[in-house]
Amino acid sequence: MSTTVEPVQNLYQVSGAVIKPPQLTHSPAGISHLRFVLEHLSEQIEAGLPRRSYVRIVVVISGDSATQWAKELNVGTAVHVSGFLNRTEDKNGIGKLVLHAQQLVKI
Repeated sequence: MSTTVEPVQNLYQVSGAVIKPPQLTHSPAGISHLRFVLEHLSEQIEAGLPRRSYVRIVVVISGDSATQWAKELNVGTAVHVSGFLNRTEDKNGIGKLVLHAQQLVKI
């Protein structure tokens, strides 16, 4: 008897504005990485009641598109990002979520 395991999904989508200047870096392997902070503000309905939603998240774009987006993104640019979430730790060992962008659209 075999069982089929569904693939686990890790997909996050959010729209917002760039609030810190994007920083382009390169890994030792030569891969480009563009990091910026995205801020989202909205009102969502939860349990039938309105709730303010406020999110600030670091977004990373990797690969060839990182260099292209480095020329196009500035503080205040509105974007819609979709990708996957990953955990990272800062130099103090504090964990935080980072959105690894697989698709980015200016809005």
